[in-house]
Amino acid sequence: MNKILPYTKDGRANSLMLFAVYFVINFLFLTKYGIRQSAIPFSILIIVFALANFSVFFLRKNQFLTKKLNAGLVYLLIGVLTVVYIALCHIMKDPYQLNIDRWQTLDFSLQYWTHGKYIYDTRNFMGNLSSYLPGQLLLALPFYLIGNVGYLQVAAFVLFSYIIVLEFKNNFIRFTAILMLGISLSYVYEAVCKSDFISSFIFAAAFILFWHRKFKDNYFQKPLLLGICLGVLCLTRSVAVIPLIIFLLKPFLAADVQSKIKTASAVLITVAVFMFTVFLPAKNLDYIIHHNPLTLQGQSNTLVMIVFLAGAVFLSFYVKKINDVFYFSAYIVFLVMLSFVLEKYLLLGVGFQHNLFSTTYLAACLPFSIIGYCFSIRKEIEGE
Repeated sequence: MNKILPYTKDGRANSLMLFAVYFVINFLFLTKYGIRQSAIPFSILIIVFALANFSVFFLRKNQFLTKKLNAGLVYLLIGVLTVVYIALCHIMKDPYQLNIDRWQTLDFSLQYWTHGKYIYDTRNFMGNLSSYLPGQLLLALPFYLIGNVGYLQVAAFVLFSYIIVLEFKNNFIRFTAILMLGISLSYVYEAVCKSDFISSFIFAAAFILFWHRKFKDNYFQKPLLLGICLGVLCLTRSVAVIPLIIFLLKPFLAADVQSKIKTASAVLITVAVFMFTVFLPAKNLDYIIHHNPLTLQGQSNTLVMIVFLAGAVFLSFYVKKINDVFYFSAYIVFLVMLSFVLEKYLLLGVGFQHNLFSTTYLAACLPFSIIGYCFSIRKEIEGE
């Protein structure tokens, strides 16, 4: 293991593997949804997609671009893509026709939450129950109040761009990261369908980068604030706990007792308060047991999740740099979601082209794979 992990983290093959994860996620979206349209021949879509992605991958070999790209072009790219994503939030006039229900589920979940109604016993127009945890509802609330939950993806894109500019000083790397997310078919899909799935993991990735930069010498300088942030992030998506474990478990065990108590208390109180807000309207305890987000949101069976959580705990002790957090998170989150997708395929017989085949779940690792890829090419370019 001591020989495998350094190769995985520091070898040049790492950039290839991380980009391959990014490529596969978006290629699956192209093949699933591209074949359903008739405006452009599917073979042309494949060729354009491959050329665009390979161009992005080999850009780092172009010495002229790596040296000449400036901050102005980076900010121009951010501005253009932000406008594009705002437009994408309005492109779908009748979302019911696409048989995509996440936007409507988020919308009525926020409506119920803000009006004190129980969320988890109401089915959406496709007959599915809501599984939203209150942390995700909190993050989406401002956009619900202004009338378009799709703007959450725009905000997540801007946040991702901000944290990339903050972390990477090389403008070529900044440009690459922002472009990769901006042209990602899975993220475009999220914006058009007013979905919110990837945003959960963008918020987690942004928090990890920001907290590392702000409190690099000691992550527990503000234990109460840290605990509140962790509590909210853990209540977005269940799988979001994996990168947080990889990032903070080892430093937490090394922290002083007072910091441990304050952080753990803040996490528990935050989780308890927010869960109370969604469970309070329930009829009784038995009703909560049968209708709750903890059972509905699981992206895999319990045993599989325990295995991957154990893997996250194990890998956390091999983290030496912030780069490692993103490398490990990208791979393990991808494998978690892949196991869920394969489970759907093998046990439920849900085929790849079926609407219920959960291609979206694979995109959970997208922000981690992009940021990890940028760390790997920074090492190549700057010899870090």
